[in-house]
Amino acid sequence: MAQQTIPSFRWSNPTKVRFGVGELASLRDEVDAVAGTSARVFLVTGRHSLRSRGILQRVLDALGESRVTLFDRATPFPPPDLVDTALDRCRAASCDIVVAVGGGSAMDLAKAVAVLAAHEGRCAEYAERRKTIERAGLPFIAVPTTSGSSSEVTSGAALWDMEAKRSMGLGSPFMFPTVAIVDPELATSMPKTLAAVTGMDAFTSAFESYWSLDAEPIADAIDLEVVRIFATNLERSSIQGDLESRASCALGATMSGIAYSNSHPNVCHAVGSPLTLFWGASHGQAVGITLSAFLRWNATAIPHKLPALWDALGVEDLEEAVRRITQIMERCGLHTKLGGLGVSAADMETLLEHIRWDRLGVLPRPIDRDEMRGLLEALL
Repeated sequence: MAQQTIPSFRWSNPTKVRFGVGELASLRDEVDAVAGTSARVFLVTGRHSLRSRGILQRVLDALGESRVTLFDRATPFPPPDLVDTALDRCRAASCDIVVAVGGGSAMDLAKAVAVLAAHEGRCAEYAERRKTIERAGLPFIAVPTTSGSSSEVTSGAALWDMEAKRSMGLGSPFMFPTVAIVDPELATSMPKTLAAVTGMDAFTSAFESYWSLDAEPIADAIDLEVVRIFATNLERSSIQGDLESRASCALGATMSGIAYSNSHPNVCHAVGSPLTLFWGASHGQAVGITLSAFLRWNATAIPHKLPALWDALGVEDLEEAVRRITQIMERCGLHTKLGGLGVSAADMETLLEHIRWDRLGVLPRPIDRDEMRGLLEALL
């Protein structure tokens, strides 16, 4: 009886988080504390956004431009060969610490560079599991400018081969960022569509983490608060974009990553992968579009967990929950049917073939190929 009612689990998230308006100003202090005042910094960003908003120059001025090697080639859905290019630059400059300022792609790229700096070989060898990450790399400080990937507090990096239509990634306890600096002011200039899709990513991840067989009490408590935060703020963040709602979503995204580092996203992300690879759907859109359907699927297997979830979402039952999620997505300008992404009945075999089935072992209610087909066809 005790084994049924007393949980047993392990919990880990070693990243130091600094959260608050104006926290970007702490970047120099954190770099110096982690790597030393003379440390050479490998700075990873995208090409345009930070520069056009004046943030890049603020970062360079704060760090001291002479000690920074800038790699501003981060792109959405980074491929392994881009990691290799960045890694070569980092090694050539004899950098001591990696810093990323940007969205999830910039942070994932930088995170891969940081850990592989201590390993021989190319990124693809590790992403394809031909080689294993065996030790910590360079210290890594993550500064997110979007609110959804949660990469600032997670131990993985998503990588993509768009030509070969493959998603892959690196993952290791050695990959947790050393420090996350989450400054909500950086999220205020996100376009409304980006606020919607990134927020939907973190929102969906909290549900997946909550219904997972790997869920445990700490993650559950965080996931419920994440659901509450996004249910209250995602529409406002996407429509109005005020500092308060953007700050709430920034907090929700970071909390989501802390929870799902221990209880991972699963089926929505598994289906989302081919939706991105074959239909070009943004990540948050791709994972969020099946949230209602998989909530309905898994709900029957977790009846003891539903009252707390309904309370967090602000609803009374499953049907109201489905309507509320659909309402949030529609108000944020997101598609709720696969047809809106260009998926047709003729595409079903392609979609089924490329689902990440390896991620479905933690579902409380297993789903086979025929059941998956029926669920997805109902979403057309």
